[in-house]
Amino acid sequence: MINFKLDKAKLEQIMKLPMKAAVKAFGYTALEVWGLLKKESPVDHGRLAGSWQLSKEGDFRYKAKSGVKYALAVATGTGIYGPEGRPIIIRPVTKKCLHFIWQGMEIFTKRAEVKGMKPNPYPDRAMKGAEKRIPEFVARALREVDTGAK
Repeated sequence: MINFKLDKAKLEQIMKLPMKAAVKAFGYTALEVWGLLKKESPVDHGRLAGSWQLSKEGDFRYKAKSGVKYALAVATGTGIYGPEGRPIIIRPVTKKCLHFIWQGMEIFTKRAEVKGMKPNPYPDRAMKGAEKRIPEFVARALREVDTGAK
């Protein structure tokens, strides 16, 4: 699971509204984050982008989650670029050595060391994109509450 938070100043803007409008504006913001998570997720086969689910847990609490195991690794990076900051060591599991072809050469080795993958902060981009639209969501929610629209 990836945790992220809205900018406190932007959140306070929503919290100063009448309760019904605040709930609507927060819901619109959550939907925007969910949509942007799908849009900003890197696409190879589209599995990560299509895996995001949004659930409402309360008026001011939504959860966006993905069942794809590598979602957090893509966001935070791996190996030397990730949280641990050290290379990844690959060792054989079922055979005595690793066997692969690299740059036209056939390689046999007991282990391989790889740098890892640089982080792709797509959740941060999704949050920033949604935060930019909060004034629009606030205005929309106020209009709807004022006119009684749902």
